Amino acid sequence: MATFKDHTVTVKQLFDVIPDALFDHLSQNTNVDYCSKVLHGRKMFYLLMYGILENYRLSHHTLEDAFNDGVLKDSFS
Repeated sequence: MATFKDHTVTVKQLFDVIPDALFDHLSQNTNVDYCSKVLHGRKMFYLLMYGILENYRLSHHTLEDAFNDGVLKDSFS
């Protein structure tokens, strides 16, 4: 497998690859947003993926800090 040392992809660019229609389809089929007022399925997916990609050691506290971070809220809401 080839390695790309100089190739950088931002988290935002990675999320832009996933179509919105897929999120809509998944949320309807799984009923994930039932009774959800703040943390919808799409935001939860973005939060988990952001946490996995940006943090070496993922924990509840690091996810909470990332969720409360204004940059994450503005970028992926």
